[in-house]
Amino acid sequence: MSALTPDDWQAVEPLLDAALALAPDQRQHFLDTLPPAQQRWRATLDRLLQAEAAAADAGFLSLAASLAGGTEGSAAGAPQWQAGQHVGPWALIEELGRGGMASVWRARPHSGDFQREVALKLPHSPAQGWLERLKRERDLLARLQHAGIARLYDAGVSADGLPWLAMECVAGRDILAWCEARQSGVPERVGLLLQVADALQYAHSRLVLHRDIKPANVMVQDDGQVRLLDFGIARSLAARGDGDGEAELTQLGQRPMTPEYASPEQVRGEEPGIASDVYAFGVLAYRLLGGASPYAAAAPASRHALERAVLEIEPPVPSAATRDTATRKDLRGDLDAIVAKALAKEPARRYATMDALAADLRRHLAGDAVEARPPSWRYRAGRAIARHRWAVGASTLAVLVLVGTTGWALQAAREARQEARRAGAMYEFLTGLFNPLREAQPDTRNRDVPARQLIEDGARRVLGALQDEPLAREQLLVDLGTLTQQLGLPDLSRQLAEERVHQARILHGTRSRAYADALLGQRDLWESAGRYREGFQSATESLAIYEALGEQDPQRLALAHLAVGGFGARLHAPVPADIAHLQTAAQLLAPLPGPNLLGTVYEQLIVAYLGQGDMESAYQAGMRGVQANRVQRGVDDWKTAASEDQVGQLAMLTLRPAEAVALINHGLQGLRKAMGPDVVILARGEANLALLEMAAGAHDRARAHVAEARRIALLPANRAMTAFGLTVEATALDVAQQSGDWEALREGCQHWGRDVQAPQPALRIRIQQACAAQAVHAGDLDRARALLDQGHAVAAQFFAKVPARQAVLWLREGEWLAAQGRTEEAAARWKQVLGLDDPSIVFARAQAFARLRDAHAVDAAGQSVAQRLIQQLQAAGGEQLLATPMALLRGG
Repeated sequence: MSALTPDDWQAVEPLLDAALALAPDQRQHFLDTLPPAQQRWRATLDRLLQAEAAAADAGFLSLAASLAGGTEGSAAGAPQWQAGQHVGPWALIEELGRGGMASVWRARPHSGDFQREVALKLPHSPAQGWLERLKRERDLLARLQHAGIARLYDAGVSADGLPWLAMECVAGRDILAWCEARQSGVPERVGLLLQVADALQYAHSRLVLHRDIKPANVMVQDDGQVRLLDFGIARSLAARGDGDGEAELTQLGQRPMTPEYASPEQVRGEEPGIASDVYAFGVLAYRLLGGASPYAAAAPASRHALERAVLEIEPPVPSAATRDTATRKDLRGDLDAIVAKALAKEPARRYATMDALAADLRRHLAGDAVEARPPSWRYRAGRAIARHRWAVGASTLAVLVLVGTTGWALQAAREARQEARRAGAMYEFLTGLFNPLREAQPDTRNRDVPARQLIEDGARRVLGALQDEPLAREQLLVDLGTLTQQLGLPDLSRQLAEERVHQARILHGTRSRAYADALLGQRDLWESAGRYREGFQSATESLAIYEALGEQDPQRLALAHLAVGGFGARLHAPVPADIAHLQTAAQLLAPLPGPNLLGTVYEQLIVAYLGQGDMESAYQAGMRGVQANRVQRGVDDWKTAASEDQVGQLAMLTLRPAEAVALINHGLQGLRKAMGPDVVILARGEANLALLEMAAGAHDRARAHVAEARRIALLPANRAMTAFGLTVEATALDVAQQSGDWEALREGCQHWGRDVQAPQPALRIRIQQACAAQAVHAGDLDRARALLDQGHAVAAQFFAKVPARQAVLWLREGEWLAAQGRTEEAAARWKQVLGLDDPSIVFARAQAFARLRDAHAVDAAGQSVAQRLIQQLQAAGGEQLLATPMALLRGG
């Protein structure tokens, strides 16, 4: 056999992979049915398959081999995975499934106290490129945290160089088996499809394509929750085809598609996009609803026949595939049309997004007209009659149909013409993105433009397009403004928001509801850019417009009051008027059924009260937010649990430690139940528990909570949430400082140096004071001074009217002065801290008294304050919950 050139191997390898994925007795049929253009490789493939079989018989896979892409010098034998075997930190339990290149095993850590089963993805052999492939899958999965997507826990390379990927182990059945076992009806199956669509839309919004949607990758738990699996051949929408290593990785291994679920463009070898996932979803829906493959006749013949069918054959509608009469009736019409639209051969004819497809499914369930069907007035009238058949009497329906048809038809026609013009303008705009020169035969090589690029192009074009269709343009400005903001395109988002305001001014006038809506549409941009003055002025203008128009929509009014109060509290030190606006927003939202912005309003009230130094009012606002979430969302909702954890912090700062323990523990229990053991918000709760344990004098338990908080914050999926990670690190410094673990404090402060940068002012001060204490202890007084000066600058800017926020800085400054022998100045600083009557700084006050006692500088006034503090702490929780500050005050 002559040596294969790189170009030859590029053509042969995908065919070899496909053959190796088959059982040995099926490979000959695969070779016999190769397409004519690939028959030239038949003899080569036959020899390669024979060589592979001979190597396997000789035990080749048990020999050591170098793993390309592993750590330098690593080597790995081709694995023969067995139960009980250790791979990195994992012990294998049983094989869950296997594909052409990898198998998935149920596994658990082989050591340590933290035991949790995972689904461990492992290669069949140390093939070239596997490490890069798993790294790509890890990086894509790290972006995704959704109830409908199996979570990524960890990834790595074992000591012998083998890559592995640890994912959530989902207990359940694939979607087809689950429905067959339950004999699910059509509505339940549509409900499952909606869950899949929502998960895919979330992935697409994070610029991740799945590319391998099929029943085996859609698991359903016993409770009916769908979990999407296996992003092994997924890719990023944010990268062009040649820029993300896709071609190289494809050459290194599996062909990126499952033939039965592959879109026509994938079969042709074109770069897939969102439209390909929509198509694969359509095949899944066809199988789930119709009970067969849309290409059932071609699938058994050969891969070549199946691919030809995908490219050329229009499958029958799902209702024609089922033998059940009742199911056929349920599918006929809307569901047939929805699935057919998803399976359109041309990507442009499919649904543009999974959201659009899901919206049509929801319209069908609600009895509304679906967009996949022609918008005739007869169809829409029929849907309306069916939807209201129990509310409208038979005689009324007869009159409506026989007498009112003409008027209804005329009105429907007018609305249809208006909607058609708008839809036509939207269509022209969309097609113009792919064919800007309006050529008769446009270049369609890039028909599947990555979503980020498509949105960016669309945003730039809409700024100067559709001037003659202002309503369509107005809607595009709203939608593209939101999308560009979510995709991190702030300049474009700002231009779109400003253009929306400009267009609303021209179309509707500056006293219109649309203009006020457009002004408030800039709220997130103002806040993220720190443009609080503009936000406050525009929010005030919007509120005035609503009031002049007699606006009755509580959601609109609440948003305006929320913006006025929220921006006011940031523009200046919070004043009563800011809090009044926020309270008005709460009053508007409180009576409304269902979830709304009420929890957000109470969060803003907490911030406003804290800005005033009113810790008790902040706590009370937080408790009202907890109660609102319990009523609106239920006691088991994750947002309710998160609010409990947040208020637990305030309970701790207002000397309610028992309540803090109950709230935080219950909140963490709810979060784990609702979102699993690794959601990033749990890191904050574990940090809160660490501070509670420190207050109780349980140093070892505090360190254990810090370790768990760090574990969660450092998971690949959570590392981008830097605020949580910084909170955990600040807590770790607090625990080390309060327990006298100077080595841990030194290690924690080492990377900060003299310049601490953190997003939240209070967080910066926590880190600055802790590292200043470490610098004083180490004798590095210059660094300590620099950190203290930075802390005072932050306090002067953000907490000038809240001296309690500066107490820890004064405490550390006293230590800095004492280190220079300036004892009287140091004592003055400590007395300043001790004299602050604020329960939120009880630890700092207790430390100040201990420093004064050690310096023999306690006077009668200071002794009296200490006695009152002891009584206060005894009443709040005593030795059981507040042992550490009580020991400092008593000298224990």
